[in-house]
Amino acid sequence: MEKICPICNALEEINQKCPFCGSEMIDGGVLQNYVGPYSPYMEADTIPLNINSSKGCTHLIYCPNCNFDTRSAWELVII
Repeated sequence: MEKICPICNALEEINQKCPFCGSEMIDGGVLQNYVGPYSPYMEADTIPLNINSSKGCTHLIYCPNCNFDTRSAWELVII
């Protein structure tokens, strides 16, 4: 069995409203993609800042209206 992120694999949708303007928040992708140019291709234990958690997959969630952003982690699911 394999553990996967439900957001990365489109098994769930992000249903969060912006706390400032009320607009629908959008997934900006996995947080590790923002660390460096090769970070999506690095092994999890070599990524700096320890953003790859064993508890789940951390995504950057942002508001396209007011540019507010936050981080959200989703638990990995077994397939």
